[in-house]
Amino acid sequence: MKKPDKTNASSKLSYQEDGAPYCQRFDDIYFDSESGTVQSNFVFIQKNKIKHRLKTAAKTFTIAETGFGTGLNFLLTLQAYLETQRDSENKIAPLHFISVEKYPLSKEQLQQSLSILPHLQEFSRSLVASYPEAEPAQFEQRFQASFLNDQVHLTLIFDDAAQGLSSLKSSKQGLVDAWFLDGFSPAKNPDMWSKELFNHIGRLSKEQATLTTFTVAGFVKRQLRDIGFRLEKQLAAGKKKEMFFGVMQSNPITRKGYQLRPRIIKPQHVSIIGGGIASACAAYALTKQGVKVTIYCKDMTVAQGGSSNAIGALYPLLHQQADDISNFYQQAFWRAKGLYTEIAEQGFSFSHQWCGLLEVSYKEALAKRQQAFENLNTWPQELIHGVNAAVASKLANIDLPYGGLFMPNAGWISPQELVKQVFQAAKATNRLKIMTDTHITKIRQVEAASPQVESANNSSWCLSSNQGEFNASVLVICGGADAIEVEQLSALPLTATRGQVTSMESNPRINKLSTVICHKGYLTPKNKGIHCIGATFQKNDTNLKPNKADDEYNLAMLNKCMPALSSDINWQEKDITSSKARLRCMSQDHLPLVGAVPDIAKHIEAYPHLAKDKNWPYTQAAPCIDNLYILLGLGARGLCSAPLAADILTAELCNTPYPMDNHMLYNVSPNRFIVRDIIKRKIPE
Repeated sequence: MKKPDKTNASSKLSYQEDGAPYCQRFDDIYFDSESGTVQSNFVFIQKNKIKHRLKTAAKTFTIAETGFGTGLNFLLTLQAYLETQRDSENKIAPLHFISVEKYPLSKEQLQQSLSILPHLQEFSRSLVASYPEAEPAQFEQRFQASFLNDQVHLTLIFDDAAQGLSSLKSSKQGLVDAWFLDGFSPAKNPDMWSKELFNHIGRLSKEQATLTTFTVAGFVKRQLRDIGFRLEKQLAAGKKKEMFFGVMQSNPITRKGYQLRPRIIKPQHVSIIGGGIASACAAYALTKQGVKVTIYCKDMTVAQGGSSNAIGALYPLLHQQADDISNFYQQAFWRAKGLYTEIAEQGFSFSHQWCGLLEVSYKEALAKRQQAFENLNTWPQELIHGVNAAVASKLANIDLPYGGLFMPNAGWISPQELVKQVFQAAKATNRLKIMTDTHITKIRQVEAASPQVESANNSSWCLSSNQGEFNASVLVICGGADAIEVEQLSALPLTATRGQVTSMESNPRINKLSTVICHKGYLTPKNKGIHCIGATFQKNDTNLKPNKADDEYNLAMLNKCMPALSSDINWQEKDITSSKARLRCMSQDHLPLVGAVPDIAKHIEAYPHLAKDKNWPYTQAAPCIDNLYILLGLGARGLCSAPLAADILTAELCNTPYPMDNHMLYNVSPNRFIVRDIIKRKIPE
C-alpha cells in the first residue's frame, strides 16, 4: 500500500486554558472540556443506538468514523461495549471500529489531550499504550489494535478520508453498520467533505446503516441523500445545537429497484381525503413535521365511517412464529399505544382503558394453540402470555371456564372520541384545516405548465366535489372503503367487507368485566353503560343499514363460544341499545398499503424479466403516479396500524428515516401486488 505524503501532516495542536485540545490548522477545538463527552456520547453513541444494536447483533458490528482526532468517540464506544457486555447474560458480538485521520496526533499529544477526561481514564490508558510510538510523519498508513480481550478491534487509517475509505473492501451486503461523521466542519475543513467521500460511504454502508453528524450543511444533506440516506435534523445536547441522524434505506446501488420508493421534495402542504383514524394519524404526523394539511371529509363531522364505533379493541395480530404479519402488527401496536398515550397526556382526553385483552381458549384447537404459544415463547411476556382459567377469571373479574392468551398492554378505546381528539391535537399546531360535508367525487391529474426539472414531481391534482373544485399539490387518499371507487386506484386489490357491531346495555352480571374478551368475536368492558359485541364479516355486501339478523348473529356467536357466560348475562333483543354497520377496506395479504400509488402499466414495462427470474437485477426505482399517495387497507385493525402507517407516509413525504427496515417497508408498499403478479405471470390485461 502506498504511503501518503506526510511532509505537512501536522495536526498543529495547542491547548486552551482548561486543557482542551485545539487544532490550529482548522481553527477549532477537538472537543469541549465542559460538554464535549456528553455531546459526543449523545450524538454518536445514543443516537446510533449502539448499546442496543451491540446487544442484538448476530455477528461483528462495524462502526466507521471520519476524523479520529483524540480518539474520544472510540473511547466512548469502548465504554458502551463494556457496559453492554456487563448487562448481557450472553457474550455479545465483536466490534470493529474503523477510523480515518489525515492529521494524527503523536502519542504524547494523545495522552495529554485525554488527560482532562478522568472518567474515561481506564480506556484512555489502553489506547495510549497501543498507539504508535513514532512521530506522526513516520506512521504506517494502517494501524491495528485489539481491546477488551480481543472483542473490540480498532483499525486506524492515516490518510485523507476518501482515500482511506477507498482502501476498504466490502461485500454486496456492505461493511459498515454505523457511521460517525466527526471531522471538522466543511467550513473549516472543506477538502474532507468531497463527493468521493460520500460515494465511499454509500459503497460501504449496509442496508439500514445509521449515520450521525454535527454537520448540518445543506450540501452535506444533499450528498447523503443522493447516496441513499434518509435524514432527519434533530436537536443536539451541548454547544452544537443541531445534528443529522440518517438511515441507509434508499440506496441507489440496488438489485431490487422496484423496492425503491420515489423521492419527493418535502411539501409545504398536503391534502388528505378521509375523516377517520388513518386521516387523523396522518394529519397529526405531518403537522408535527411542519407540513400544512387540509382534510376533505364527506360527512358533516369526522369519524363517521369505520371509526364511528362506540368501543374498539386495541391489540396486535400475533402468530406463533415471528412472521412478517406478526412483526408488523407488534411494532404497530406499540406505536399506537405510544401515540394515543401521547395524545392523552397533551390533555386531549378520550374514553379508553389499558385493561388488557384475553383471547379465550374456548375449544380444543385454541387450547393447543395457547400451548404452542407458551412452548415457543416467541414473544415477550409483556406482549402476550398464557393464563389458566383461574387467572383468566381474576383478570376479567368474572368467572370464566377457560384460560387463554392474555395481552396485558392491550385495551379498549372509543374510536370516535379518539379520532376527534387526534384531529384536535393536530389543529393545535395551527397547520390543520378540516373541510366537512365535502365529498370528493373525482380526482384529475394536472400537469405543470412548464416542468422545471425532468426528475421532479410536477403534477398536481384537481379535486371535484359537491362544494366545487380544489387543487392539491400532494394528495393522500385515506378514505377507507370509499377509496375503492377512485379511478386511479382501480387496479389495486382492495375489497370492501361489511361489519356490524352491536351495542348492549350493561347489567349487574357483566358490568364488572375488566378486560376485553376475544372469542370468535369480542366482548368489551362497559363504557358509558354499554358493551360492544361483534362483529360480522360479510364480503360482497355494502349495505350500511344495520339489520336485526346481524344483531342476532353477534349474540348467537357469544352464546356459541361462551355459553355459560352468555347464559349468565342473559342479554335479550330488548337490551340492544344500538347497532352500526360499516365497511372495512381490506387488502389481499392483511397488511396496509402505504405510499405512492404505482403506475401499473409502467411497472409491467419496466420489470418484464421478473417473469423469468424473480431475482433479475433492476436498478430503476418504482414508477409511480406523481404526488398521489395512499394509506389504505387497514381492515379491521385501523386502531392498531394507523399510527405506524402514518409514520411511514410522513417519512416518505418528508424524506426522513422510515420507522422500519426495507423488508417490512416493502411488505406495505402499494406496488407489491403488481410486482408479485409480474413474477407469477399474472399480468392484468
